[in-house]
Amino acid sequence: MSGRWWLCALLWSAVSGLARAEDVPSADGGVAQVASPSETEAAPALAVEEPPALQTVVTSSRTQERLRETPVATEVITRSEIVASGARDASELLNARPGFVVQQGFSGSGLSMQGLAPEYVLVLVDGERVTGKVDGNIDLSRLSLEDIEQVEIVKGPGSVLYGSDAVAGVVNFITRRAQRTLGADLRAAYGTLGRLDLDATGETRGDAWGLRISAGLQRRDAYDLDTSDIGTTGSTLSGYDLSARGDWRGTETLSLEGTASYSHRIQRGVDQGAAGAVFDRATRDNTFTSRLSPSWRLGEKVNLRTDVSYGHYERRYLRDQRNASALDTVEDTRDQQARVGAQLDARPGGGHALVVGTEYLGEWLQSDRLDGGRGRRGRGSLYAQDSWTLWERLGLVAVRGGRVDVDSQFGLALTPRFALKVDPLPWLTVRGSYGWGYRAPSFQDLLIDFENPGVGYTVRGNPDLKPERSRSFSFNVETRPTRDSVVWVGLFQHSLRDMITASLQSEGDFLRYSYINIARARVRGGELGLRQTLPGRIQVELGYTLTDGADQELDRALEGQARHRLTAQATWRHREWRLEANVRGALTGERPFYPDTNGDGVADSYRASPTVSLDARVAWLMPAGGLQLFVVGSNLTGAGNPTDLPIPPRTLQAGVSTRF
Repeated sequence: MSGRWWLCALLWSAVSGLARAEDVPSADGGVAQVASPSETEAAPALAVEEPPALQTVVTSSRTQERLRETPVATEVITRSEIVASGARDASELLNARPGFVVQQGFSGSGLSMQGLAPEYVLVLVDGERVTGKVDGNIDLSRLSLEDIEQVEIVKGPGSVLYGSDAVAGVVNFITRRAQRTLGADLRAAYGTLGRLDLDATGETRGDAWGLRISAGLQRRDAYDLDTSDIGTTGSTLSGYDLSARGDWRGTETLSLEGTASYSHRIQRGVDQGAAGAVFDRATRDNTFTSRLSPSWRLGEKVNLRTDVSYGHYERRYLRDQRNASALDTVEDTRDQQARVGAQLDARPGGGHALVVGTEYLGEWLQSDRLDGGRGRRGRGSLYAQDSWTLWERLGLVAVRGGRVDVDSQFGLALTPRFALKVDPLPWLTVRGSYGWGYRAPSFQDLLIDFENPGVGYTVRGNPDLKPERSRSFSFNVETRPTRDSVVWVGLFQHSLRDMITASLQSEGDFLRYSYINIARARVRGGELGLRQTLPGRIQVELGYTLTDGADQELDRALEGQARHRLTAQATWRHREWRLEANVRGALTGERPFYPDTNGDGVADSYRASPTVSLDARVAWLMPAGGLQLFVVGSNLTGAGNPTDLPIPPRTLQAGVSTRF
């Protein structure tokens, strides 16, 4: 049976199953709180989390399910782990996770997963796409962590439920709900590079409603990894964030949830241009997001959730040539995104759990860098997924899913997925999945029209680009040999065709970059991990990732992708001393790069040396007053260079937090 007919049959069976549905637990798309209401950030050493089997996740199926029971392998970073890490934004939190690489650059911190670049990773907040891509990346440093409850990570193709861009996987940041009748949290920290972080949250909860409001302020000085010129490697930072989340349960059948956030960031730096020209650079970013999600219980086994969301991102980029004005530039970008959707969750009996949904996503971009100044498109979708428990005693679950996307520019895209989970022994879980994915070209890929005479290059989009297609599989084995240990092994492969890549040509004194579809690329590899609790309340997590990525058209390794990467994390808690310490590190192997250093149109390849990064946090809860003192060290090994690893230098920060 062809893929199209198979998908139509699946959607028909899903809709037919809904007609027979009778009762299902409520699944409003939110996440049950992992931490108990009595758990406090001011006392992470005393925190007690729910066992992993009881943790609730939503990303892998777009409905609530227990972490241990999900058929698609899902990783969770809990609130206590976020606090213990000392990470101040999403890029710092994910940098030392197995299978991840955070790529630093002028446009921010992009997330690479399973050997694929950041544009193949879909980043969500509460299930909604994060707006405001720059050079194809979502800058993770824009995502503050003061209001994040947990992070859910699904590696492998997620296009069956989320559509375009979810080729390598999905990372979903779940915000915090109000837990207490009346409460507040405060946090302040200051350190090297003049780094200042201030965070405050307040919350209140009634019998049928809750409201949580957060605010944060950040600033940091510029840094320079190359003192031989006047330029700066990293820009200054100043900004603030505001966010709110509320929920209300009107009746036994109706509930409502809403979120809103706003962030403002200004960065300033200095560029060294061609022929000794010096440029003062500044960017101003404003981001607004909102979401409203009413839910209805249509029966004890059927739940309907609707979503309306809107995101607006605007950036102004200024480039001022010192002692001259010929090369001055001012560029404005406005990126808007709106989504409406509806989803039915049901359990019609016979071991089936069905998810059927439809959504429409609209995107609008205005930019001085685009040919014509603007781009717009819409994408309508219909998706369905059936989780079928075939043998409950063995935990044998089969997942069949499919999605149809109709893009206003690129037409029809079909993305089916099949997954299987089995628990042959109480301490052993095996998961496997195979799925299709796709990525529609971005507005930048299609329409960019940009010249940078100060550096000597131009960039032209290609309106004839085709969407990228992928075929991916993953296989995961998780063992729990003892109550205090977990060992996992994972294999993956992504096969891509029509992959979009930059093409370099010489045009007189200028270099011209454009975008083309290359024939094929393949990325495959494996992950090995261990999580062990040792005597003395020490928890250790070790991970190794092997990645083999190849551009099969040019017969070379994918640029910037390390073949080997080791990660390690250790957390120690001492209740009597009220101390907690966390150390995280990563060893990244050689990475290939192919720059054209002399402008002759031929790549001058080299391999970057292996690097070691190390971060640490130590916290002490004072016996009286509920105050916690902490010290955070970042990049303690001093890794980084201005060419291929422009990360901030070694920094230290001390602070205090409390809860009322």
